[in-house]
Amino acid sequence: MERKNNTTQRRRRRLDIDIDVRNRKIAARRTPTVLFLSCGTILLFTVGYTVRLIYYRSSSGFNEQISSGNKQIESSNPQNTSEQILRILAAAKNTNINDEYAKKLPTWEDITSMYGDKPVIHGLETCDQYRKMVKPTDRTIGPAGLFNTGTNLMWKMLTNNCNIYGEILWQAPWGKHALPSNRLKRVAWDGEGVNQTEFFPFTMIKDPFTWMSSQCRHGYGVTFWNSEYDEEHCPHLIRENVRDHDETAPVQLFSGGKFHDTLLDAYNYWYGEWEAERMKKYPHLAIRYEDLLFHGEEVSRIACECVGGNLTADFKFESDSAKGSEGLHEGASGLVKALIQYGNPTTRLSGFTARDLSYARKNNATAKLMKEYAYSDPVL
Repeated sequence: MERKNNTTQRRRRRLDIDIDVRNRKIAARRTPTVLFLSCGTILLFTVGYTVRLIYYRSSSGFNEQISSGNKQIESSNPQNTSEQILRILAAAKNTNINDEYAKKLPTWEDITSMYGDKPVIHGLETCDQYRKMVKPTDRTIGPAGLFNTGTNLMWKMLTNNCNIYGEILWQAPWGKHALPSNRLKRVAWDGEGVNQTEFFPFTMIKDPFTWMSSQCRHGYGVTFWNSEYDEEHCPHLIRENVRDHDETAPVQLFSGGKFHDTLLDAYNYWYGEWEAERMKKYPHLAIRYEDLLFHGEEVSRIACECVGGNLTADFKFESDSAKGSEGLHEGASGLVKALIQYGNPTTRLSGFTARDLSYARKNNATAKLMKEYAYSDPVL
C-alpha cells in the first residue's frame, strides 16, 4: 500500500511537471499545417512562416537546399548537409526556421568530426541482467547525470516514446545530479518508496568542452568560483589576472560541497565516480547527450528495449527545451539552437583562452573520459 501511494504521488507530480508539454502539444494541433509532396519536392507550410525543403536525387546521393521565406539558402557542403538533420526536425514537427537559423544548420560532416557517425552507449551487456532480475511491473527507469548533460531530454524522450509496464521517473531515486556513489545510500525528495536495486539509470554525459560552456551559461545557482569571476572568459580554468604563472580557478558545484581545482576537474571527479560505479556491473546505460540529439530515435529504441519496453510507432522528438523556459531553465536551448550549437566545431571552444585550452589538453583524466566516450580532441 505504501509503495502504491508513493507511486501515485510521483505520477501526480509528473503530471504537474508535464502540463506545459501538453499545452504546447494542444497549441501545435491548433496550428493549420498543409503538407504537399510532389516529384521529390517537399513543401512544408506553417502559419506565419514557410520553410521549404528541396531534395534532388543524383548519382552521388542527396544534394539538398533549405530555404525560408523567399530566400534560398545553399548549405556549405550540400552532400554532407544531412538528411538526418531534416528527419530530426520533422520528428519534432519543427519546420518554422528563420533565415538566420537555416544558414547555421550543421553539416553531417561537422557532427561526425566531433562525435563519430554512430552512438556510443556503455552498459548494454547489463540489459538482459535487468530484465531477468526485475519483473516488468516492478521496473523503474529514469535519468541521472551532471547538470546540463541532457537528463531532462532523456526523460522526455522516454515518456514520449517508450511503453513499459513499470514506471518512468524524472530522476534517479538518489537524485539525478547527486554523485553516483550515493546510489543505495541516499534518498531524494521524491525517491521515497522506490527500490533502488530495481531502478535502471540512464546516465547522461556530454563532451567536456561544450559542457563547460553550458555550465557557464546556465549555472543553476550551484557553480561557485573561489576567485574573481570573468564572464567573458568563462569557463575560467586559469585565472586571467595572474600573468607570471598558471593559477587555477577553484570551483564548487554544490554549496558546501568539495572544491575542485577547476570546472573541468569537477566534471572529471563526477564522471570518475561514475566510471568506478559502472564497473560494478549493476544494470545501467551510459548515454552521450549528443547521441540523443543527433540519433534520438535509434538511442531511444535501444534504451526502451533494454528495459523490456517498446518504442511507440510514431516517434516524437522534443521540439522545445526539455527543461522548460522559466526559473532556473530560462534561456535553455531549444532543438534548432541545440543542433546548431552542438553540431558546429567552431563554437565548441567559445570562451576558452589559450591558457584554458593548454590546461585542458594536458589533463589526463579528461583525456581518459574523452577516449572512453569517443569524443574527438577539439581543433585549435
